[in-house]
Amino acid sequence: MGLVDAVHAKALPPRGFEFKDADDATLGSIGSGADPAANERYEIHRDDLLEILFDALSDQIDVLFSQSIDQLDEGSDLVSVTFNNGDRRDYALVFGCDGNRSNTRKLAFGDGDQFTYFMGGYFFLKVVPQIGLLPANKSQVFSVPGRMAMLNGYDDRTDIGFGFRTDGEIDYDYRDRAQQRRLIHDHFHALGWKVPAMLACAGGDDDFYFDRLNRIRMPCWSRGRVALVGDAGYCVSPLAGFGGSMAIIGAGRLADALERHPGDHAAAFRHYEVGLRPLVEEVQERAATTGLAMMFPADEIELAERDRRLATGEIDF
Repeated sequence: MGLVDAVHAKALPPRGFEFKDADDATLGSIGSGADPAANERYEIHRDDLLEILFDALSDQIDVLFSQSIDQLDEGSDLVSVTFNNGDRRDYALVFGCDGNRSNTRKLAFGDGDQFTYFMGGYFFLKVVPQIGLLPANKSQVFSVPGRMAMLNGYDDRTDIGFGFRTDGEIDYDYRDRAQQRRLIHDHFHALGWKVPAMLACAGGDDDFYFDRLNRIRMPCWSRGRVALVGDAGYCVSPLAGFGGSMAIIGAGRLADALERHPGDHAAAFRHYEVGLRPLVEEVQERAATTGLAMMFPADEIELAERDRRLATGEIDF
C-alpha cells in the first residue's frame, strides 16, 4: 500500500520488559533493546496506525460511521446488506473485521459463542496521560497468584493493564462500564507495588477495554461471499500481544489470495485460510500456555517456576 515510510516515521523506540516484585525490585527482564529494524518489527500506537490507514483510503472508498449490519442476504453473485438505519446496499463480498464479539460472524455463522473458548481470566486496559508511573520505553509487570498488573510507558502516555484468573466465566454486563470498574477495584485494591497509583489513574471516564480472555476458533473463516479477518475469525487473545499484527497480516494474506484467484472468491478464501491457519494456531497455542504462565501464574508453584526461569534467562519473547 506504500505506507511503510509513514509507519516508520511513527514507530516507537524498542522497549525493555521488566518483571517486578512488591518492593519494585526487578526479578528478570526480557528484550535487548536492539534496533527492531533488523527484523522488520515495529511498534506503533494504534491511533497513529489507524490515521495512516484512513488517510490512505478515505478518498477511495465510502466510509459509513455510526452504523452496523442488521441482516445479510446472499444471492448468487452478491450479498444484500441491511444496516441498522434501514438502508440496504448490495456488495460483491463482505468481510467481517469487527473484533472478538463480531456481529458479522454472528449473522453469517450463527451464535458467536459457539466459537469462543474461554481461557480462564479477564483483562483490563486503559491509556492515561500520566507518565510518572515508570520510565518511557519500558514495560513492567507485577504478578501474584491469579492476578497481574502491567504498565507500558511511553513519552506522552502510559498503558495501565490488569488481569485476573477465574475458575469459570463471571456474570457481568459487557456494556456496563461502572460494573467493570468495580470488578477491577475489588480484585486489586489490596495489592501493593504501584497498584494503588494505577487504580487512581485508571478511574474516572469509561474509555477503557475490559473483556474475558478468550480465543476464537472456527472450523472455517468464510461462508459463501462472507469472510472474517482478524479477531472476528481467529482472536488470539490479549495475552498474545499480537491482535493488531494478526489483523494486518490476515488482511494482507486475503488481499493476496484475491489477486491470485481473480473472479473466484471461493478459491481465494481457501487459499487465504490454508496459508494463514498454521500461524494463527501457533500464536493461539503459545498464548494459552506460555502467555498464561508468564503473565498470569495460577498459584505459588507456577509463580515460583516463572521467577526461576526469569532469573536463569530461560524466558524470551
